[in-house]
Amino acid sequence: MKNKLFITLLVLLCAASCKKENKNEKQLPPATQTGANTFGCLVNGKVFVPKGYDGTGRPNPHVQYDYDLNGQPYLTIDVLQYGNGNSNGNIYIGFGNLTHTGAYSVPINFTFLVGWNILGNCNTPPYDSTLQRWGGGVITKLDMPNQIIAGTFDFKYKTTQCDTVRITNGRFDIKF
Repeated sequence: MKNKLFITLLVLLCAASCKKENKNEKQLPPATQTGANTFGCLVNGKVFVPKGYDGTGRPNPHVQYDYDLNGQPYLTIDVLQYGNGNSNGNIYIGFGNLTHTGAYSVPINFTFLVGWNILGNCNTPPYDSTLQRWGGGVITKLDMPNQIIAGTFDFKYKTTQCDTVRITNGRFDIKF
């Protein structure tokens, strides 16, 4: 009897959390491949999309497609959230050796930094050797003649100061 009650409660809890994530996922931009300059993800179930500008005239999201010192192509996307003249957070993702559609994984060809005030001490400082990282991204469209890159990403990390942070349902559709 106790097992049935436990399983029933577990199913109800899972269903409730799925409904909340589905509701928040609907607030994300669609996963398109047209160069719409969109970006969005859920950070621990909360919507993260570009908002506001930093006053430098730099677009948000800010995209850079370039070549590294070894001549390998890389893509970086830096997304900011501003409110009341202050930065509320940013997410930076990078794809290294970007030569094809397909999966790119941490730490070889996918990097990220997360800084969001709502996370408290759970940000990802650069060069933190205690940071545990998992996940990656998938390039779903790599159209160099039309300068369109689209993809998805999901990753998580854990620091010594906080529980695991989950970035899910990530998507971007960039014209650079």
